[in-house]
Amino acid sequence: MKNTTEAKWRRLIQEQEQSGRTVRAFAADRGLSLSTVYWWRSKLSRRSPTAPVVPAMVEVAVRDIGRPSISAKDRLAAFELQFRGDMTLRIPPGFDSNELRRLLETLQPC
Repeated sequence: MKNTTEAKWRRLIQEQEQSGRTVRAFAADRGLSLSTVYWWRSKLSRRSPTAPVVPAMVEVAVRDIGRPSISAKDRLAAFELQFRGDMTLRIPPGFDSNELRRLLETLQPC
């Protein structure tokens, strides 16, 4: 019974990943509990390190576009975030908070 259940969930998780759909949408379409899907993803990724269900890292391409000239006034109004002392992210006034949230989620360690 245990192996049958695990095999079923391994297949479902693989189907969700290959579908390109969000976990939420996939679970809703299949009538599955979202928390149960996440629980099985977590369990299966811990059990089989050679075939992770959830990627450990996200590739991020960084382009050097030079330093934009920022006036002294704007520098005072901007935010600065420092990461581990070797990277600084300057957020200008009038930034798009949704875009900043997406960027921070991408940079957040797994």
